[in-house]
Amino acid sequence: MEKYQVLIIGGGPGGNAAAFRLSQYGISNATIEKEELGGVCLNWGCIPTKTLVKTAELVSEIRHSENYGLPPMDLKLDYSKILQRKNTVVEQLSKGLEHSFRKSKLAVIKETAVSIAKEDEGYIVQSREGQSYFAPYIIIATGSTPKNLPGITIDEKDIMSSRGILDMETLPKSLAIVGGGVIGCEFASIFASFGVEVTIVEFLPRLISLEDEEISKRLTLLLKRSGIKVLTKTGVESIEKAEGESILKLNNDSEIRAEKVLLAVGRTPAFGLETQGFELAGERGAITIDDSMKSSAAGIYAIGDVTAKLQLAHTASTQGILASEQIAAEILGKPKPTFILDYANIPRCTFTNPEVGSVGLTEAEAKDTFGEIKISKFPFSANGKATAMAATQGIVKCIARKDTGTLVGMHIIGPQAAELIAQGAIMISNNMTAASVEEIVFAHPTLSEAIMESVGELRDITVPNK
Repeated sequence: MEKYQVLIIGGGPGGNAAAFRLSQYGISNATIEKEELGGVCLNWGCIPTKTLVKTAELVSEIRHSENYGLPPMDLKLDYSKILQRKNTVVEQLSKGLEHSFRKSKLAVIKETAVSIAKEDEGYIVQSREGQSYFAPYIIIATGSTPKNLPGITIDEKDIMSSRGILDMETLPKSLAIVGGGVIGCEFASIFASFGVEVTIVEFLPRLISLEDEEISKRLTLLLKRSGIKVLTKTGVESIEKAEGESILKLNNDSEIRAEKVLLAVGRTPAFGLETQGFELAGERGAITIDDSMKSSAAGIYAIGDVTAKLQLAHTASTQGILASEQIAAEILGKPKPTFILDYANIPRCTFTNPEVGSVGLTEAEAKDTFGEIKISKFPFSANGKATAMAATQGIVKCIARKDTGTLVGMHIIGPQAAELIAQGAIMISNNMTAASVEEIVFAHPTLSEAIMESVGELRDITVPNK
């Protein structure tokens, strides 16, 4: 039986970050991964979808070539080549990650972990392939899987998950997307740009419901302008197939037809390992953790989507590093890290056209938390770089406490919002005020000046009496 100091179950962003950090401390570890290193994010999620996003953006710009002083262009898509580029990007990054593991001499076990058994001085992980591995510390990073709806079966042919739709070989004439969260809105934006007739069906009152309500309303309006049909406060009761189409029966006694259906109603934690000799606290498959990523069982840590904290790749990576630092402190006797991850200050991004980026509290959350707040908004239509780019849709919205002036929320909808929001994360994580942000010089002409202007409007300037 092979022995390590740490066993990592799951080779996604969180597990990878943990493996590399542990190796930097000279702590022996092995990653048990049943499919491909990089997990869902690299192979069937973040990277392939953002590759399609870039193509969709380019298609949209070409179709609006007059905005750039160019003549109209007749664009004919060859989706097979778009798909090929997506696969090439994934393959390139996947091989690069495997090379990094080999270069760092990190062990990778291409097996499926099925159980964890408690031993006197650690744990034994058993694989489906019949092998056993021992370590005193375990990091569980098993991720999540797409949620289903009762009575609706994903066949990855007509009714697809977010993974299956990435392997669709031809563009459908019509696509119904069940779920108006981040995943649903991103795919809606992508395929609408490719000329597909798209309908979003969302049970809740608004799209991307966890985001600031004003941003949600603005995104809905812009998606509708791009030709996407949006049905909110609408549930799907069943899906039937007839004459090469799927018929979605809705809870308002109506129905819609589409050639293909994407089920995008969220993701659920995927633990699924049998535990022997101990129990892990948690609900609905999620594992409960503390600020150190420790589970309720000594020596077992959990990170990423399986914890149901904030299901984002960069959340998992940060958790993986923090878990590794805690383990390194115990093994090497070094001081334990004092940093506590504030999940509210983790940037959230939606790669629609235009993009959405947010960090901190929404307007409603800020009012509930602090009572009186200050809000400022700056439109990209007043930003020089955005105007030159013909990308003026959207705003930067900033929220601050009224009593201290401290920034507590930033919400961006507009060009490159996912890149710009990193500045908001830095500002909010460091408890900056409008006055302190004013000490930073922003380059001109840049999109980031929209952040400068929005934050600047929060500052109180007192004019002395003459």
